[in-house]
Amino acid sequence: MARQKDPWIGRVVAGRYQVTGTLGQGGMGTVYEAEQLGLGRIVALKVLHPHVAQTPGAAARFQREGMWMARFKHPGAVHVFDHGQEGEDFYLAMERVEGFPLNEILDSYGLLEVKTAVELAARVLEVLDAAHGVGLVHRDLKPSNVMMVGDASAPRVKVLDFGLAALVHEEKSSRLTEKGQVLGTPAYMSPESCRGEPVDSRADLYSVGCLLHELLVGRPPFGDSPEVEVMSGHLYRPPPPVRQLMPERGIPEAVEALVLASLAKAKTQRPASARELAARLREALTETKREPTTSGPGGPAPTAASRPVAVIEPDGTAPAHGVSTALAVAGYQVLPRREQDSLEGMGALVVVPRGTHALEEALALASTLAQRPHAPPVLLCGGGEDFTVVSRAIASGVYDYVPLPLDPTDLVRKVGRALRSRR
Repeated sequence: MARQKDPWIGRVVAGRYQVTGTLGQGGMGTVYEAEQLGLGRIVALKVLHPHVAQTPGAAARFQREGMWMARFKHPGAVHVFDHGQEGEDFYLAMERVEGFPLNEILDSYGLLEVKTAVELAARVLEVLDAAHGVGLVHRDLKPSNVMMVGDASAPRVKVLDFGLAALVHEEKSSRLTEKGQVLGTPAYMSPESCRGEPVDSRADLYSVGCLLHELLVGRPPFGDSPEVEVMSGHLYRPPPPVRQLMPERGIPEAVEALVLASLAKAKTQRPASARELAARLREALTETKREPTTSGPGGPAPTAASRPVAVIEPDGTAPAHGVSTALAVAGYQVLPRREQDSLEGMGALVVVPRGTHALEEALALASTLAQRPHAPPVLLCGGGEDFTVVSRAIASGVYDYVPLPLDPTDLVRKVGRALRSRR
């Protein structure tokens, strides 16, 4: 049976946003890709689910999100351009963000290197600090609402979906949220949120604790059990210490202490602010920067003194192969390069073909670069079935071969071996 076409595709909303595709769905609504007619700007158009719009206060909260997010300016938050209502449909027109949500990174590449996980949490806290400064509380922070964007050599974060955001100074008098109404995603909700109580900025700090817990050990503190059990854990059970769950990760004791402080049942026992928690997390890394850490099955994590890894990766291949992203997630400094660029100071070089039929071209390039004086070890990516190419690559001076589709653990292990070969 043919799948029914989404009636929103092709629709022009408010006379200026033509819907061209679907980006994703969430509990509050569907996010479409759309073109803003007249400007040619591509936007993300978030449309509230009809059944959600009919629940008490939902439409008003959605409109309020648009109003306040349009005023809230921060490079780590999604910029809202416009909001409104057409008939019974409510919409937000937002910045179209290209990147990788943290949940997809965890699923595809495994655990982040410890210092990368802590730094990402600190950057999320910087966005939350700015939001808290204008009275906004996110209330639904989780890996799918945090996206890594920008150059793989210096990834940035974007905090998405303030769809459940509350204005602290209006919460007590507002009727938009019914008393006792539970909002959020259970695995990341604070105890006060589980009880349906009014929340303040410290609820977001608890969610950051849950997020960082997952980035460090692969799961939130109370796992993926049924919702009732998860919420019971938030309310009554102590969170499991991350160092105890994964002693082989070498997580600094000071980082674990801050995760546990963020997960305190009483909000008064959590850090005072997002800014304070971010600063203390970075201090914890600085104080323990000489402690050995590991990045799981990929082998030892790179140190701060590791030479950068150059990647010759054609435009547009990063989402398909994810070579630069996998290395950045593992904690390496990744520098995009072209074949004519200098490789001086590089610890290793990874060459990615331009397509399935361009392996010969990539092999020739990798072989040429490997012959340069003082060239770093060169790794070539290509189809995993062509053993003839593998043999020719090694014979021509290529250090190692990385099969595609990419196994991030295999890539990280081979790059780590190449870096160690230069010591």
